[in-house]
Amino acid sequence: MSRNFLAYPVTPVTTVAKSPPLCPLSHAGVCVSTIVAICPYCRSGGVRAKGTALGASAKCPKCKSSFTIVPDDDLPDWVAKASADAVVISAPSAEKPKLKLPAVEETRAMDALDVTEPSPVLPAEPRPQSRPAAQPAPVFTPDAGEPAAPTDAGFLLALGALTLVGPTVLASQLPFGRLIALALAAIGFIGGLLCLGAEGRARIGGALAALLHAGVAVVVLLLPSWLNLDPWDAPPVEEPQGPVVIEHGTGIRTMTTPGAVLDAGRSSWQLKDVRVTVRSVVGPVELRGPDNAKRTTKESYLQISVHIANVGFEREVSLSGWAAGLTTDGVRVTDGSGKQLDPAKFEGTFTPDRGRPAPRAMPGNVSEVRFLFPAPPKKTDSVQVQLSGVAFGYPEDIKFRISALGLQVRPPGSQDLPR
Repeated sequence: MSRNFLAYPVTPVTTVAKSPPLCPLSHAGVCVSTIVAICPYCRSGGVRAKGTALGASAKCPKCKSSFTIVPDDDLPDWVAKASADAVVISAPSAEKPKLKLPAVEETRAMDALDVTEPSPVLPAEPRPQSRPAAQPAPVFTPDAGEPAAPTDAGFLLALGALTLVGPTVLASQLPFGRLIALALAAIGFIGGLLCLGAEGRARIGGALAALLHAGVAVVVLLLPSWLNLDPWDAPPVEEPQGPVVIEHGTGIRTMTTPGAVLDAGRSSWQLKDVRVTVRSVVGPVELRGPDNAKRTTKESYLQISVHIANVGFEREVSLSGWAAGLTTDGVRVTDGSGKQLDPAKFEGTFTPDRGRPAPRAMPGNVSEVRFLFPAPPKKTDSVQVQLSGVAFGYPEDIKFRISALGLQVRPPGSQDLPR
């Protein structure tokens, strides 16, 4: 089945005046040698063919439909305009030109060259209307007179009981931690039991809190080693009955005998909560006078600083005599030859620093007392210091030996005693 299509001239070749057209295809007296056939299906694709291709079949390059090339009288306006603007190639001749008709076998269908013509301009599609903006969902605001939802007091109590489990375990490591932990465990256990009458999460939380606090109490009472605690019936720690020597730097304790001489630069003397340490230096002394005026002596002095420290936790240590800075009685210093050195005396309003003496030493506190003696001879290799223990309740004397290292003369400005 074939359909008619629109054929129109493209290239004008010859104009024939006052004579019927002799070409196989002519329009307005113009001989047409090449035509463009438009597809009758899609009306957008076309093929270019010779004027003698009438009756041949062609294939649309756009929609791939086959059609038969036949003329159509309904030509577009732009085809008629192209025919009017055609160029006359030859003048009319009185002699009729001989037209060579194509042979019968040449009128068979032939393949036409594919030519794609510009697609017709389609009207603009109407733009879709924008959708209206979505309205926000209404927010429900309760009336001012409407009562607020009641607070779940049972759940808060259960949550507090659960939170108390951690502090209960940590409190067991404090001093008197066993009693503190048992008290907190009892509070948490009672709070958990009170929540058992509630419903939902409060009941579950209360049961869990009561179970955990009961477990902590059992561990503290029956299994204290799990919390690194000493057993309830553990024997008391035996403290040394006599004085001990504390080595500087390492803290190693060694038993000593009364009257033993200790090296002041390496160790300290201790009896229970009282620890005595001696420091020394040789050099000029800074004196202080009225209005905080300062003056440095030209002579060098042996400066001895005695620290009486309370290293315990339970009781205070009462000090008296030389340990409280009230007198120099009970302090005896001798050089290497056994000669006793008398305490230095200063006249006038300028006096040396006497340290920070105190009548009592609380746990962790120190009473510092300074004594000044004339500098020993340069060739002295050691000095012995003897302190009376009666000043803090010990009946024996405490003896220290200051080696030559502690007797080195230091320049002014660096005579401060080591701490």
